[in-house]
Amino acid sequence: MGTSCTKHYYHKYLPAKKLLMIINITIALLISTCLASAPSMAYPYATPTPQPTGTPLPVVGGNVLTGHLTAALVNTPPIGPTPESKALHLVFLLRLRDEAKLDSLLAAQNDPTSPLYHHYLTTEEFNAQFAPTQDDWNAVAKYARGQGFKVTEDGKDRTTNHLIVNASGTVEMANKAFGITIQNYNLKGRIVYQPNHDPLVPKSVYSLIKNVTGLNNVGTYHRLDQQHRLRQAHPRQGPISGYTPNDLRAAYDINPLLQAKNNGKGQTIALFEMDGYNQKDIDIYRQHYGLGALKPDEVLVDGATNTAGAGAIEVELDMEVASAIAPGAAQWVYIGPNTVTGVENTYNRIVSDNKAKIVSISWGECELTSTAAQMRDTLNTIFKQGTAQGQMFFAASGDSGAYDCDNTINNPTTVSVDTPASDPNVIGVGGTTLHTGPNGSYGSESAWNGTTGQGGGGFSARFPRPDYQKTLNPPGINPLPLQRFVPDVSANADGNPGYSIYYTSGNTTNPGWTAVGGTSAAAPLWAGIAADIAQMLQAKNPPALSQFNKTLYTLYNQPQSYIPFHDITTGTNGYYPADKGYDLATGLGSPDAWNIARDLQSDPVSNVRTLLTKNTSFEDKSVDWKETSSGGYELVSVNNPHIGLYSAYLCGYINCHDTISQTVQIPRATSQVTLSYWVDIVDPEPTNKFRVLLQTTQGKLIKTVRELQTANGNGWIQYTDDVSDALKPYAGKSIQIVFDASGSSTPQSPFAVNLDDVSLQQVSDTSGNTTQMMKKPSFDQGKTPWQQSSKGGLQLINKNFPRTPDTYSAYMCNYPNCQDSVAQTVTLPATTRNIILSYWVYLGRSNTTGACSNTFRSYVREPGSGGRTIASIQKLCSTDANGWMQYSFNLNSTLMSYAGKPIQFVFETSAQTNGRTNFYVSLDDVLLYVTR
Repeated sequence: MGTSCTKHYYHKYLPAKKLLMIINITIALLISTCLASAPSMAYPYATPTPQPTGTPLPVVGGNVLTGHLTAALVNTPPIGPTPESKALHLVFLLRLRDEAKLDSLLAAQNDPTSPLYHHYLTTEEFNAQFAPTQDDWNAVAKYARGQGFKVTEDGKDRTTNHLIVNASGTVEMANKAFGITIQNYNLKGRIVYQPNHDPLVPKSVYSLIKNVTGLNNVGTYHRLDQQHRLRQAHPRQGPISGYTPNDLRAAYDINPLLQAKNNGKGQTIALFEMDGYNQKDIDIYRQHYGLGALKPDEVLVDGATNTAGAGAIEVELDMEVASAIAPGAAQWVYIGPNTVTGVENTYNRIVSDNKAKIVSISWGECELTSTAAQMRDTLNTIFKQGTAQGQMFFAASGDSGAYDCDNTINNPTTVSVDTPASDPNVIGVGGTTLHTGPNGSYGSESAWNGTTGQGGGGFSARFPRPDYQKTLNPPGINPLPLQRFVPDVSANADGNPGYSIYYTSGNTTNPGWTAVGGTSAAAPLWAGIAADIAQMLQAKNPPALSQFNKTLYTLYNQPQSYIPFHDITTGTNGYYPADKGYDLATGLGSPDAWNIARDLQSDPVSNVRTLLTKNTSFEDKSVDWKETSSGGYELVSVNNPHIGLYSAYLCGYINCHDTISQTVQIPRATSQVTLSYWVDIVDPEPTNKFRVLLQTTQGKLIKTVRELQTANGNGWIQYTDDVSDALKPYAGKSIQIVFDASGSSTPQSPFAVNLDDVSLQQVSDTSGNTTQMMKKPSFDQGKTPWQQSSKGGLQLINKNFPRTPDTYSAYMCNYPNCQDSVAQTVTLPATTRNIILSYWVYLGRSNTTGACSNTFRSYVREPGSGGRTIASIQKLCSTDANGWMQYSFNLNSTLMSYAGKPIQFVFETSAQTNGRTNFYVSLDDVLLYVTR
């Protein structure tokens, strides 16, 4: 694409060599000076201030339209006025009718208790309720013509929402119309322009106009991909290199969807593009991989043509990756010019057409270089309409890690994110490095941080944190800004080995088969998965896939039948680390497509996933585990934990044989059981083995779940196995989970296995009459019948630290040598056949030592303060602190004999801390599901 300094460019995430030539994003908002020394300590973004130079022209009775300046030019003097004859293309954004009502509708569409839940508007319904009227549009068009601008007649660009008035004119017209002086600036050798202050419009049209864009060309849109020809550690099957469709399907568990004939048929994916493509390239790719023919629909906006240019590789990457994942889906390719107005009109056309419910976006702009008028007003308004219509938007989060503006601002160490991935109505897709096994199955992932790119992520400078992110607590951020987090999810973006694609168009030295990476490959991958799942769920009423950004967080926050995401816990994006749970490098994680589909197809209330294993991460050392070691060693150690302080360390000595096991009771009402664990194997000797076994309590083998040789060693790898069939005959009985390591290692090759985070989870079949028994579970409705006990004489149910959106929680301890508890008595029905307890806990860490002197415990006792303890449910130490976490437990084995009797659930916190390092715990949303 061209690099004329008079144009505003969206960028695209593309090949490394091309990226250096193409990315031309410019100056952003300045970051406050405190960020240079401690960027994580406070919300860092400075507020743009008007330029002092230039003389504004009077606009009688004018009202200010805010958000047209970038802080990047605050300390940069103008080099002179922009020539008055220079052509401008402007977009007048009209105000929606009753935007507050639209916001309420969007919330209701995602509220399971609302009759509007997942009921989306047609374009005609949206226009009738919220869009500006034809009279509004006519009034604004009349005003623009009165200022000398040429207006594109509404309807000629085939939009129907009357949201935008497109106008063209000159700098001279704009200066007079808006009371501004547009001036030129030298920005790293590029001449850009910006008004000296925000524009003014007369009161007569101020109530109709929300904003006007096109007065500023500081920001640039670019593509977001990376092209490589690197040698691969595990060569895939691409003709040159790169992951093939089969590789991607195996790694992200897409094959079961396709085998069930869910290949996206009947679904439509819209691709937002700023360049053309070569149809022959698409044909060759699909033919080579047996994907069938594709005849895409082209929509050309603002005079754009389908002529393959320098950015064609991005367009073809999007089309081919979407084809790989959802070969049956239709594709609509929307191509617009790379200008402010071109970007906005292309998005508006996608939304106004409403032909596609799934939209993939691989072009973006450093958020700090975009004006608030464009991001927060124009684009956000467009995305709101799309969301109300049930459209979902997947946008690449960028390839510059935590420093999205690093090529365009004066301070390359400024943390920043990419737009539109940062919009709360858009799903921001980050990047990972994917490691697969020899057969292409999923192995592990880390945050993408390569020599040519890193996955974008961090905090938005423009948008507050949406409700669906309110409970998140990314690691290492203190205090936590109340801003939108990016990314939401992630997938492979590393160009080594990259994605296998076919590309001959445009300016390239390597025509034909090549490998491409970048988050712009991850975005269409997620879009393709969404198309497959949408086909599977299309008969569900109401549909479960729309407003997918909020749906993804629901899958994360609530117990599910199947694990929906690969939690990525290693690596960084150049600043923010990947960690357990949500993080700013990889978001919620990468997809397990089949699990997501099955979770969305099931009812989360009648199919609850609960944890059967205890002390899963060994933080309570060897409690609940049985160890045997031929060398006489203590197996639980601090040698090499995956997370926390402890793990099980097996072998590591000559001729070793170590086992660690736990006895678990399988509930009577079970539909599915999965065993998940993390393993790090050391030493390449193929004769050494690590086995995962299921046995009876008498030691009889039920199943060999997995057998790994040391050739499988590749750092920490998570394995998840469905053991439902093997354990069906043992429903209601106890079994043993056994991890066995043996080897004939030598001092020069000490075979060892590290084991951590062992989780046996089951889905309770709660079909029947399921009731939530706990009274006032969120503490918001009052204190009774909760019983409180505080050694410090404190009121425990308070407003100190509730889990959003609650107002109250049980806030315990935070004083020296504390002991606090809350308890509630419940009488189980006599006909009880299934019992599940679920709650949320926030642990405030008070030390970093290995001692477990500060604890949170949950247990069941007979009613009364001196009642006998029936069963311990959970024990957490201060070292387990990891933000708000939800825990669920099936209590059939311990409480079924108490059916028809009263029992008391107790949540207790105690600590031996002093006044300087007080430990505290907040408890919220305590739920007890009882099925009869």
